[in-house]
Order: sequence, then structure tokens, then C-alpha cells
Amino acid sequence: MDNLVRYIIVAGLLLCLSSCSNDPPRVRVSNQRQEITDVQLKRSSGTTVNINDVGPGSTTGYIEVSVSPYEVDAKVENVSPSATTFFTADEDETYTVVVLNTTPPTVRVDKP
Repeated sequence: MDNLVRYIIVAGLLLCLSSCSNDPPRVRVSNQRQEITDVQLKRSSGTTVNINDVGPGSTTGYIEVSVSPYEVDAKVENVSPSATTFFTADEDETYTVVVLNTTPPTVRVDKP
């Protein structure tokens, strides 16, 4: 009986520790336009993450980014002006930057 109690306590501690992990935020791009699109994620510190050459109608895989506020700038091939929006990336979250098929181009950030 003592072994069973110890096993339950250890299992509970392991479960608690594994659920308390802090994963970095992840971002992907969904291009709903008919043109190739380049997306920049700009931090206030000046660093930029580029997700380039996102094909028409395609969605990229997720990439890890730092916890931070971001300016999103989507540049659609042969279309002006570029589309811009803002979001804050938080730990343990995933985000999809959606480049919408509108005139002029617009962009939004979805959090599932």
C-alpha cells in the first residue's frame, strides 16, 4: 500500500512538472492571395523575422519566435501598398498570419 501511495505522488509530480513547461510562441503564414507574399515580423528591438516566398494559397509550417510585440508587414508581389497589423506573441501560443485576398491587401493574426 505504501508503494502505491508513493507511485501516485511521484506520478502526480511528474504530470505537474510536464504541464508547467513554457514553450516559445510559434507563427506560420497563410497566403490567401494569388500572388507570392513576403512577411516580416518586426520587433521593437529592431530584429526582424522574415518568412519569404509564401506561395499563392499555401500555408507555411510553424517557426518559433521570441515572446514580444510584433509589427507584421506583408508585401504582396507586384501589389502596393503592403499590409500591416500588430500582435503580441506569448509563451505556449500559436499564431497564423493570414494574408487576405482583398483590395488593397490586408493581413490579420489568428490565434486558434
